[in-house]
Amino acid sequence: MAGVTTASRMSLGAVASSEALNPVAFGEAITWGNGNGAYWIQGLNGTVGSKYHDLEIWFNSSQQSTWTTWWAFTWATAGQTQQTNAMNQSYYYSGYSSGSSQGTNNGSYAYNYPNGYSSYGHGYCIYLSNFSSSSNIKSWHGRGGYTNGNATSYVTCQQGGGSINLTQPIDSIYIQNGYNNGSSSYQGFTVFGRRPK
Repeated sequence: MAGVTTASRMSLGAVASSEALNPVAFGEAITWGNGNGAYWIQGLNGTVGSKYHDLEIWFNSSQQSTWTTWWAFTWATAGQTQQTNAMNQSYYYSGYSSGSSQGTNNGSYAYNYPNGYSSYGHGYCIYLSNFSSSSNIKSWHGRGGYTNGNATSYVTCQQGGGSINLTQPIDSIYIQNGYNNGSSSYQGFTVFGRRPK
């Protein structure tokens, strides 16, 4: 480029590589495994609450009884072993055989539909903001999908979001469905810490 010397370009390179401008990792996988039946993923804040503001969870949920049923999840604080009426959500799903629905659900869990049979369960991703905060209520949003092998009419998109009226840090999530008899072979999950402190 006319008028720009090699020395000038080198000095810009030195500035760009300074420590203050080095990229920071967005997050890391912190735990993963498989759930049996209705299942808890626990110890989230205790494990990485000091390192991250947010969480991202990818999970599968299924059951061994019928082609479709509902599914839901609940956020919980440390030591909590049952659902509380702290969940506020909006949900939406749409599919050919599943139909379409949208609405709100305020109570003990965040709802969506459908949840599939055996290896044809659904996958979902949830992002939870400020999970480690001890002073603010939390917000989440999620998206996912369901299909049923070659029965393509069951293809369904799912999404939702909401808040949790808890100021304590979130330490676990409880995942359930209409039968709660899913096999650990088809209910895998991975949890990521996001937005480093």
